[in-house]
Amino acid sequence: MHVSVTAPLWVGLLVGLGFGLPAAHWGIGNPETVIRTARLLDRLIIGCFAAVTAMGAVLLYGLHTLGFAMHFGPKPLYLWGVLLGGLLFGVGVAISGYFPGTEWIALGEGRRDALYAIPGAILGAAAWTLVYQTPAGRWLTEAANFGDLILTGDIATLRPGLTFAVAVGYAALMFGALFYLPRYSGGNSSSCLRHLRRCSLEDGDRARAADTAAALREGTVDLVRDDAPKPDDGPATNDFYARRILVTAAAVATLVVAAIFLRQIFGQSTSYSWLVGKLALPGFDYTAVVTRGIGWEPLTDVGVMFGGLVAAVLIGRRFSGFRRVLPPSWRNRFGPSTGRRAAAAFGGSFLVLFGARMAGGCASGHILSGGVQLALSGWVFTAAVLIAMVVTARLVYRDADWRTVPDGVPAPRPVAGRRFSALPLAGVAVVALAAMAGVTAWLTAGAATLSLAAVLAPLAIVLALVAAATVAARS
Repeated sequence: MHVSVTAPLWVGLLVGLGFGLPAAHWGIGNPETVIRTARLLDRLIIGCFAAVTAMGAVLLYGLHTLGFAMHFGPKPLYLWGVLLGGLLFGVGVAISGYFPGTEWIALGEGRRDALYAIPGAILGAAAWTLVYQTPAGRWLTEAANFGDLILTGDIATLRPGLTFAVAVGYAALMFGALFYLPRYSGGNSSSCLRHLRRCSLEDGDRARAADTAAALREGTVDLVRDDAPKPDDGPATNDFYARRILVTAAAVATLVVAAIFLRQIFGQSTSYSWLVGKLALPGFDYTAVVTRGIGWEPLTDVGVMFGGLVAAVLIGRRFSGFRRVLPPSWRNRFGPSTGRRAAAAFGGSFLVLFGARMAGGCASGHILSGGVQLALSGWVFTAAVLIAMVVTARLVYRDADWRTVPDGVPAPRPVAGRRFSALPLAGVAVVALAAMAGVTAWLTAGAATLSLAAVLAPLAIVLALVAAATVAARS
């Protein structure tokens, strides 16, 4: 049996939407979620990434062994560039609280932070385009370049059966680790997988779960008018981590593998360099490299942003409306200054994108897609990112209180802006998605490369919806 598919470019919108919905509801568009990961206070992201790569590797190489042709794309392992890029990426993530893709989720959720982070990221991508032109840039991407290696050798000489067996072993190792990894720092019984049956939470983990819910809801607006109970952000049983991580990981792993089967790996930082090349630096060598290799990445970013908006309005119901909200870890360490936080979001995101482009990928391309493919470059990048994140977070936040609200103060509830029935809002989302897909399919039909207009058209639709939601949230 041999099954081969190459999907059209517009399908990237759906891939991005499929990632943005669970990721936004999971909370990674909120910079506090990422900062707490860097501080090792909440290991939800670490656990989910491990589970995604474990499930995804087995699914990917299992399907390939059965005859499904895959558009493999492990990043090349040019050791020094991947290492240094990963370290810079990790430093930036710990400071800003953002990955390249989560900035678009944050913009869809109406987070003011995103208005500072995205320009910093674009400038970081532009800086790498300039550095790539120099001898130092070429050395970083050419020295110690071992090629497109996965755990069982070069991807060009892939042995499906052996790689599938290795993937099964890798999955067993990851799930064995998740069995013992507690979600919260200081916890011991509430691990990722140890408690799949309902039982009571420890008091410490219950308090941390309640504060996580408070951090996710702080300053948000519920735009839906109904009498139904609000979504539960803090499950009250020990399965709150195990079941959420398994369901989310299975969905994201399936999405990552589906993307590789349909057209290409799932990645998000390339879009920034592509945009810079189109708008400002068209004649540079790195722009030519990116333009030759670009696929649906910019469209997936638009889809991710749309997914963040839909999740914030209809599912999690925590749209921020660009209100002034600082991440609690940052606020508790540096005070309420909006300017200082804006500088951190801008500067940190600069480092994130500069490092990502130096390394040739980001959390999506290296850690998720690379991890699923068992790419050695992905593992080197992940190790560098984790080390830099943890060390930077320790130096920056020190022992600052992680709590969203002090003792004795009620947890914040969503602010009521103008409210609407859920059904019309869902109808608007469906019509918008159809319009985005239709116009993108029309603009990319028969095109050899992705045009700027094919990205700006659906982006304009999403931005208009975010603006409308913001007006309603502030009414």
